[in-house]
Order: sequence, then C-alpha cells, then structure tokens
Amino acid sequence: MKIAMMTNNYKPYIGGVPISIERLTKALREQGHKVVVFAPKYKYLGSGQEQEEDVVRYNTLSQHFYSDTVLPNPLDPVLEETFARENFDVIHVHHPVLIGKVAVRLSQKYNIPLVYTYHTQYEQYLDYAGPIHWLSRGAEKNNLLGRIRCQGSRAIKQELAPWYLSGFMRRCHTVIAPTEGMKRTFNLQYGYTYNCQADVRVLPTGLNQESYQAAPAAVREIRQRHGGGEMPLLVTVSRLGHEKNVPFLLRCMVRLKQYLPDFRMMVIGDGPQREEYMDLCDQLDIRQQICFLGSLPNQEIAAHMAAADCFVFASKTETQGIVILEAMAAKTPVVALRASGVEDLVEDGVSGYLCPEEEEAFTEQLLRVLQNEPLREQLRIGAFAAALQYREDAVAEMAVRIYTDTCRQYAMTQPGAQTRIFKDLRERLRMLG
Repeated sequence: MKIAMMTNNYKPYIGGVPISIERLTKALREQGHKVVVFAPKYKYLGSGQEQEEDVVRYNTLSQHFYSDTVLPNPLDPVLEETFARENFDVIHVHHPVLIGKVAVRLSQKYNIPLVYTYHTQYEQYLDYAGPIHWLSRGAEKNNLLGRIRCQGSRAIKQELAPWYLSGFMRRCHTVIAPTEGMKRTFNLQYGYTYNCQADVRVLPTGLNQESYQAAPAAVREIRQRHGGGEMPLLVTVSRLGHEKNVPFLLRCMVRLKQYLPDFRMMVIGDGPQREEYMDLCDQLDIRQQICFLGSLPNQEIAAHMAAADCFVFASKTETQGIVILEAMAAKTPVVALRASGVEDLVEDGVSGYLCPEEEEAFTEQLLRVLQNEPLREQLRIGAFAAALQYREDAVAEMAVRIYTDTCRQYAMTQPGAQTRIFKDLRERLRMLG
C-alpha cells in the first residue's frame, strides 16, 4: 500500500505522537509498504533533521507556538504538490487541527479514504494555548471578570473542543483509539454528536526491538550512578507539565522516605513546570532523592527502565501510556494511578499495580513491590510477557488490516459501487453455470 502519514509534530521533537508515528512507519516499510510522512520543519531544534527519504517537511508559521511545539503552515504548496504527484491509497492523520484540516481537504479532492488516530485528550492540554491559559487564570481573580474568564475557559474545553472534534471525525472514514478503554471513553465523550460514517478501531503504539533489549553494562552503570548499586531505584518518564500530575508522585516520595530513606527516583523528561517541580522537591525536603535527568534519546530509555526496581506513573490524561509499555518491555514492574489509557496495560498482581489517587494507597503498593523481592521478580516476568503483545511488527499488521478495511468500505460508498458489485456477482453466477 501507499500511505500518507500526516502530523503536526515529528522527530527530532520528542513526544508520544512522534514516537508512535516513527515506529509504525518503520514497521510498515519493513513489511514492503510505501509510507510518506508529512511533518513540519524545526529550525529551533537544529540538528537531527537530516534529509530523510519519504519524509516531506512543510514550513511553519511559528517555531514557538505553545510550550515547545511549532505552528504548522497548512497552506505550504509542498503538500498539494506531493499529493498531485503521488497516488496514495490511504491518508493516516494524527491531529484534528491544522494538518488535520489539510488531510480532510486532500481526502475529498483526491478521493482518498481518511484514517485518524485519537492520540490526545485535547481538552487537558488547551491551557497551554495563550488565550485559553489567560481565561483559565481567571480563577485567581475573585471578581466578576475572573468568573467570566473561568466560564469561558470551561465552555471552550467542555463544549467547543468536543464540538470541533466531532465535526472533524464526521469527515473521517475510520477513527483509531489506542486502547479499548480509550475507545469506551471516547464513545462516551463524543457519542452524542458522533453519528457519522467512521468506524472506530483499536490500534496501540508498537514497541521496537530495542525496547526489549537493554544492554546489561549500561543498566549496571545507571544503577551505580543513581543508586550506588544497592538502594531502591525508581523511574518515571513524563512531560513535566501540570497535566501529568507529577506533584502527586513527589508527595508520595515524601511518604516513601519515611520507610526507605535511602532511595532514588529518576525523572526523565522536560517541560514548562520543570523548575517549579525542582523547587517543590526542595520544599518537601526530597531534593536529594529525586534526580531530574531531562529529555533523553529514545535509545537510552530502555536501559534506564531496566535499571529501576519499579516504574511509577501518575498521569490521568493518557490515551495510551507508551512509557508504561516501555517499562514493561524492560521487565520493570509498574505502579500507576488507575486511569483511562493505563488500566488496559497494567494487570494488578501480574505486571504491577493500579491505585486510586490517594497518596497512602499509592505508597503502600510501592512499598509492597520494593520490599518483596520474590514478588518483584514475579511482576517482572508478567510485565515482559504482556509487553510482547505490542511488538511493532504485529501492530503494523493490525494497521494494514485497518487500512484495507477502510479502503474497501470507502470504495463501497463511491458512485457506481453497487452496480459494479451486482455485475461481478452476475458474472460469477454465470461462470458457475
């Protein structure tokens, strides 16, 4: 098949969506399919954007739109020129805005079926956009204008965003959710306006082979550097933004310190609240226990995961926790909050534990894992077995089935489709005598 993969962000930008796209693209190409990725240019990231075959880089309107993302230019002529030249079988778009609008237009103009993956609970991230952030901060003002601002923010996040997304999905032919749980949440949230032609399918993000093969020497070096090789070592991987609920983890570490004074937690990732969280560690008197490592190259993540005794996670806004799967592939048990996008991945007592958002309950389960070595080994085995189901080659095969079904269903809606089917059936009956 020839697939157009369209996105608002891609490598070298580090994030869950670029990782998902890169892995799916790689696996599809290895299976013989042609994939052309349409992605923005990143001037501020500098190196790491070498000319790559079958990656079309389009221009941006702003290199610093919100947080550390860019604002794509959906009118860049290179998009239209490439579609006029290529004969794509299917478009797979990963965002409903900007490049999503372009994908809808190109789908309609060139009669190409459109697939959309719902990666992000967008209402959780709208506060990063300047005007909406200003409206949200109205809660700090105890006056009429402040209340009006808060109501405006809620209306955008609870009414306008779902309305826009529902309208976008009515123009798609298949919608993909990363997990079954997210599919259920998705249908509940958007079902009241989601009366359209699109089918809803499940396609997780795949794991590459490197996720399962951490180098032993690198693992030993990381344990020695961050835990002296002996003390309990935890890890979390997260964007350091308010939607990831990092302060909850830090408060749990205060409780953990009462029982295990000599532990370390590696925090991998960066974001707008990094300085704020480092200051919070000082206030909570756990600065010595918390190691902020910043963003790391993808190829180094597996070793850090494998070096830890437990992976901890407090986000409640995931559609699929890729980092949870990466921890499990590295044979590291997981303790996480029970939430959509997470509860489909972790099985209590098999690969880790899911907890309510209560610091005492979370810390209790964490102690249970850290203080019971036979249990921890059992969880390691269960975590690895569960992660094997998410190999990127298996996920690519699932994607091809989704693309094929979408193309078949789309063809049925085209003018003359029923007539052609009737003629084919009549011809087969004639041949059968």
